[in-house]
Amino acid sequence: MEEQLSDALRNELIRSVQAGVPLVDRPFAEIAGKLGLGEEGESAVRAQLERLSEEEVLREISAVLEGSVLGYDSALVAGVVPGASLERVVEAVNAHPTVTHNYLRNHHYNLWFTIAVPPEMKLEKTLELLAGEGGVEAFLPLRRTHTFKIGVNFDPETLKNSTQAVKPTSVSDIDVSERDALLFRTLQTPLPFVERPFDALAEKASAGGEQVKESELLEFAGRHLGGAIRRYVGTLRHRKLGVRENGMAVWRVAEKDVEAAGLRLAAAPEVSHCYARNAIEGFPYTLYSMTHGPSRESCHEVARRLSKETGIEDYAVLFSEREFKKLRLRYFLPELDTWWTARACA
Repeated sequence: MEEQLSDALRNELIRSVQAGVPLVDRPFAEIAGKLGLGEEGESAVRAQLERLSEEEVLREISAVLEGSVLGYDSALVAGVVPGASLERVVEAVNAHPTVTHNYLRNHHYNLWFTIAVPPEMKLEKTLELLAGEGGVEAFLPLRRTHTFKIGVNFDPETLKNSTQAVKPTSVSDIDVSERDALLFRTLQTPLPFVERPFDALAEKASAGGEQVKESELLEFAGRHLGGAIRRYVGTLRHRKLGVRENGMAVWRVAEKDVEAAGLRLAAAPEVSHCYARNAIEGFPYTLYSMTHGPSRESCHEVARRLSKETGIEDYAVLFSEREFKKLRLRYFLPELDTWWTARACA
């Protein structure tokens, strides 16, 4: 079979991996079947994914873990950093292994990053250490209190986001053994574009000394999908698709109205993420929605429309002036233990 997919099939493949990658021994063969290519189209699917990765359109295929189920404490964090200190502060913050997104935004609170830590590494203590290293007064955590929508799924043709609003579910925390941590670490490793990619992941994990089999890895993944594993998907670099801007719209909403307003915002297709968070001094906004579009004005237009629809007049749209770090969050990292031990135990 020809190794080059048509543009139409390429776009279908992009939609498919964003929706979910099958947890089976030969996932690319199954994807090829769904695209109408039959198993003989497996090599073409793998070659196209390889090209998308080389073109930096496809970031990776891996498990997206649910930190709260694993006992991690996470937050969006805001700080006020003078321009003269910015590079030094960013270097200190980015050195933390579970800081995944770090941006300069157009606000008095100008540095915004995300972080997640296990319970033994207290979040407030971690932020205190980071602030001390950076020489800033404080970093303020904004923890999620509600989740209304999460995830990005851009259509490669229309550039519209098709993420659905989250249905409220209750997932209990789990106790994670050392073996579980090894398997979670393996599943959050980017999937290679080979015939039996989970077998390759298992073999790589076994190189560390503990034997891991493909069948165990797939059974474990299937058992935790929808719980500790939120999704097993491909993620894209949306700017490479043509979605050039994203705006963090923040809304001032009374606590009694947060749930209703959050559901209204989450229903908008332009919104990819929608959360409620605690307020902080000088920043009274409690509802957050991420909007994406070809320009900043398009993001402002969405915010104006949503303001009219919801009746929320007090809002602001913050844009990223610079991107300092953007990675998939990974859990159970040995380097995080090293970071913590070197500082908290010094």
